[in-house]
Amino acid sequence: MNNRLCRYFWVSMMVAVLCSACVSRPKPGLAPIPKTRAVADQLFQQAEQKYQASAFPEALVLYSDYLTRYPGEPLAAAALMRIGGIHAQQGNVAQARRAYSQLVSDYPSSPQRPEAVLELLSMLLREGKYSDVVSQSAEALRIVGATPQQARAFTLAGDAHAALGAHLKAVEAYVRALRLAAPSEQDLIVPKLRAAILRLNVQDVTTLAGRPEDDIPMDYLLFQAGMVMGREGRGAEAAILLRSFLERYPEHEHTGRAQKAIGEMDKAPHPGHRVLGCLLPLSGSYQAIGQRALRGIELAVSLHNSANAETPVQVIIKDTASEAEATLLALRELAHEGVSAVIGPMVHAEAVVHEAQAIGMPIIAITQKEGVTGVGDHVFRNFITPSAQVRSLVAYAMTRLGAGQAVILYPDETYGRTFMGLFRDEFQARGGEVLSAVAYSPSATDFSAPIKKLLRFSQKIPKESRSDRDPRTAIRRNRIEEKDYDLAFDFQAVFIPDEPGKAGMLVPQLAYHDVKGVYLLGTNLWHSEALIQHAGPYVQGAIMPDAFLADSAEPTVGRFVSAFEQTYQGKPGSIEAMAYDTAKILSDVVSRPGVRFRSDVTVALHASEGFPGATGFTRFLPNGDCDKELRILEVRGKRFVELK
Repeated sequence: MNNRLCRYFWVSMMVAVLCSACVSRPKPGLAPIPKTRAVADQLFQQAEQKYQASAFPEALVLYSDYLTRYPGEPLAAAALMRIGGIHAQQGNVAQARRAYSQLVSDYPSSPQRPEAVLELLSMLLREGKYSDVVSQSAEALRIVGATPQQARAFTLAGDAHAALGAHLKAVEAYVRALRLAAPSEQDLIVPKLRAAILRLNVQDVTTLAGRPEDDIPMDYLLFQAGMVMGREGRGAEAAILLRSFLERYPEHEHTGRAQKAIGEMDKAPHPGHRVLGCLLPLSGSYQAIGQRALRGIELAVSLHNSANAETPVQVIIKDTASEAEATLLALRELAHEGVSAVIGPMVHAEAVVHEAQAIGMPIIAITQKEGVTGVGDHVFRNFITPSAQVRSLVAYAMTRLGAGQAVILYPDETYGRTFMGLFRDEFQARGGEVLSAVAYSPSATDFSAPIKKLLRFSQKIPKESRSDRDPRTAIRRNRIEEKDYDLAFDFQAVFIPDEPGKAGMLVPQLAYHDVKGVYLLGTNLWHSEALIQHAGPYVQGAIMPDAFLADSAEPTVGRFVSAFEQTYQGKPGSIEAMAYDTAKILSDVVSRPGVRFRSDVTVALHASEGFPGATGFTRFLPNGDCDKELRILEVRGKRFVELK
C-alpha cells in the first residue's frame, strides 16, 4: 500500500513539472498585468463610452463604481475628474466641489490635480466668492505647472480682481496670463485686459506709469494701455502712459507710433462736443440705399440738435464707395478723428467688425447679413434679422390665425434655405407641425411640380348637389371640365420666403391648382408694391412681418413721417426709418451726462431697456443683435394694413 502511494506521488510531481514547462513565461523586464487592473480598466472604458455618448447619469454610476472598487488604480483620479465635471454640468455644486477636493487631497501626484484646482477656483468665481479666488490663486499657481494652466489661473485671478474693483491688479494679472496663454486663448484674454485698462482711474494710471519692471513686460503694458485710452478719447491718461513708455524705452520699435499718437490726441475733438461717425455707400453699386439712409440720419441729428441745444451732435460722413477696403479705411479714419461711435456700415460690415472690436469703437451696423454680430461687445446691429421675422410671423400665425400645420415652398438658394430652416424650427418649437418643405429652382417660372407635392395633404370634398339645376348648365359644366369637388387641406398656412416678383408668379399658380382657403405667409420682402402689381387679386389677406409702415397710426411713426415729408417732400421707406432710428439712438446715448468715452457708449447700449422709434421698440441683446417688436402687415386691396 505504501509503495502504491509513493509511486502515485512521484507521478503527480512529474505531471506538474511537465505542465509548468508548457506555460508561457512573461518576457524579462515586463511585470504581468494584475487581473484586477484589466477588470478595472474595462469598467472605466464602459464609463467613458457612456460619457462620450452624453449618457451622463449612467456614466456617473459607472465612474462612482470604479472609484469605490478600485481607489488605488491609476485611473481613479481621472474618474473623480469626470464625476466632478458631470456634477458641475448638472448644477450639483456641492458634489462637484467634493469630487475635485478629494482629487486634490488624495492624489497629489496625479496629472489631473492641477485641473481640479482650477475647477475649484472657477466654481468660487461663479459663486461670487472673489476674495477667496484671490487668496487661493497663489496656492493654485504653485500647484499648476504647465504654462497654459498658469495662464488660466492668472485669468481667474484677474476676473476676481476686476469684480472687486481692483482694476490695476486685474490689469497686471491679465498681462501675466497673456504672456503664458496659447494663441487660441489670447483672443479671450485681450478683451478682458482692455476692459480693465479702461476702468483705471487717474491715480491707477499714475501708479502704472511708475510701476517698476519685474515679471510684467512693462513696455507692452504701457504702450498698449496708452493706445487704448487714446482711442477712448482719454487723452490725459493716455499721455501719462505713453510718455512713461517713451522715457523708459526710447529705442523701442513702437516709439514712433507712441509719438504720433500723442500728437494726434492734441487734435482730437473737444470731448464736450459729441461726434458721431457714419459709414455709408454714397457711391458705387449700393449708392441708392446709401443716399436714402443719409436722409434719415440727417433728419435724426437735426431734430436732436433742435431739441438739445446744450448737447449738439456732429456727424462726420464717410463714403464707403460700396467696397470692403474703402469701408475699412473709412472706419480707421473716423477712429483717428475722435468720433464717439459709428452709424453703419450698411454693406461690407463683415470687413470692419473685427477692427471695430479691436480698437474699441462702438458701431451699429445697418445690415441683415450674417456673421456681423457676436464678435465682441462693441459691435451692434439695428436691422430686421431673419430670426426676428420668423418669430413674429409664426407667433401671429399660430396664436391669432390658429394655424397648427403649415407647409413651406422655398427657393433653393441661401435666402430661401435660411428662412425655411428658421420657420420650420420655430413652428415646431411652438408645438406646430410642418408637413412638408418643398424647394424649387430660383430661376423657375413654372411651379406646377412643387405645388403638386402639396396636393397629397388634401381631401376632395363634394360640392353641393346640382340636381335642381337646368340640364343645360350641366352640359356647359362638362364642356369646361368644371370640378364637382373642392379641396380641403391638412395645413392652414403656406410660407413662401421669396422676393415679391417671384412670389407674384408663384401665388397665382397655387390658385390654379386649387390650393385655396389657406393663409399665405411671406417675409418683409413681400412688403412691396411689386407684390400687388404682380398678383393683386391672389395675395389678398397675405401676411408678412416688417419693422416700418409709413401709414401706421403709432405716434412715433407719425412724427417721423411728418418731419420727413416736410423736409424732403416725399414719403420715407424702411431704409430711411432704420437709419433714422440708429442715428437717434446714438445721438441720445452720446448726449447723456455720464457718457464720456467710447466704452461708456458700449455700456449704455447694452444696459438700456430699449429705445422707442419709427421701426418699433428696439433693445440690444448681449451679442449685439437687436430685438425688435416687428409689425404684422396684411394685404387689403392695394394697401398694406397693420394688424394688431
